[in-house]
Amino acid sequence: MTEIVSNDEIPVVWHKTQLRIPLYEVDLGQAVYHGNYYHLFELAREAFLRDLGYPYKRFMEQQLHLTVVETACSYRRSLHYDDLVEAHTSILWRRRRSLAFSQIFFRDEGEAGMMLCTRATLNMVCVRFTGQPTVLPADFTRLVEEWQASSGNFPSLHSRVHT
Repeated sequence: MTEIVSNDEIPVVWHKTQLRIPLYEVDLGQAVYHGNYYHLFELAREAFLRDLGYPYKRFMEQQLHLTVVETACSYRRSLHYDDLVEAHTSILWRRRRSLAFSQIFFRDEGEAGMMLCTRATLNMVCVRFTGQPTVLPADFTRLVEEWQASSGNFPSLHSRVHT
């Protein structure tokens, strides 16, 4: 069964960025090694946070970190070296100390549309560098609320290619 998604079916409220698959992420079978998808998820999340106006560096400057506590990943179609993929990132839910990112990767199949390749959910908790859980920064929470209220249409949230 082919999973081609038309451009009309791609959620518009998600942050979108383009990534090109680098050679160092692929295995001898010329596909992205399953564990290396998490590097790509990280790049897409960092692009989302940067475009949101809260780059990950701001967490680190406050001696905070978003720690992955649970993941689920569904590999539908393999990605290969030099593929240009569109990474969609959104926040599924948010609590005082934690949040969940949903990420979906599509490969452009030209006239046929976008091919769904990978889906992932990453549950994260905000921790101090000491490892102690803490509340998400108020500035970050405010930006997320504004982004969600605007249906993801922040002027700074635009697609770009990360190579």
